[in-house]
Amino acid sequence: MASTGLRVGEALRLTLADVQLESHPPQLHVRETKFHKSRLVPLHPTTADALRRYATLRTPRDCGNASDAFFIGAQGQPLSYDALRRWFTTRSQQLGLAPILGGRRPTLHAMRHTFAVRRMQLWYQEGGDVQARLPHLSVYLGHVRPQESYWYLTATPDLLVAAAERFQGYAPTGGVQ
Repeated sequence: MASTGLRVGEALRLTLADVQLESHPPQLHVRETKFHKSRLVPLHPTTADALRRYATLRTPRDCGNASDAFFIGAQGQPLSYDALRRWFTTRSQQLGLAPILGGRRPTLHAMRHTFAVRRMQLWYQEGGDVQARLPHLSVYLGHVRPQESYWYLTATPDLLVAAAERFQGYAPTGGVQ
């Protein structure tokens, strides 16, 4: 989820057929998600490698059970949100991940948020046109309209600073570069 920006439910609903690790590039077929949209999500090679390793570990646990869910629990049943949340909470505590300002603890959904913010930060660092690229990020994240992705622009101080610095470079010239 951290490397793809998937929603928790999207990851949990992936089937064996949806995880296309032998495609070029490897990809996930995210079907009928929020707003009844489907999309293909390309995978970074390191993410595809991790999923391949998981798939080899998953097979012995499957025991021929009928579940075609990609992510499964110890008994071969589809992994539930509650089981994943408990695992994530335990691992976060073991790693010493503390609550951020305001007392909010790390959450599964925060990985999606971090994915989107980091992508925009990278575009700013590269000098890219974030406004022009935002519709692409919106489609990638499965949003219906780009406006649904705009709130990420002010979601973190670093991203807000990057946007403000870009605006400062634009404003004094009256839009002429």
